[in-house]
Amino acid sequence: MAITEEQLAAKFKAAFEFGSDDPNINVAEARQHLADELANGVAQFVIGRQTAVTGTSATGGAVTGTGTIQE
Repeated sequence: MAITEEQLAAKFKAAFEFGSDDPNINVAEARQHLADELANGVAQFVIGRQTAVTGTSATGGAVTGTGTIQE
């Protein structure tokens, strides 16, 4: 199940705060950690979410439906 926007914001905040009070933090590792945490949060927000799908059939008619975003 996809996480809520509020949960995503909390994950982003936690990712940005990681090591922010550590003067000895390894900057390269902190940047990688931030990138990994943000990517994970976005994936949890998107994957499993129900979405509307629209398109055109092979014969030119409109097609609509719903689907779940999968990994």
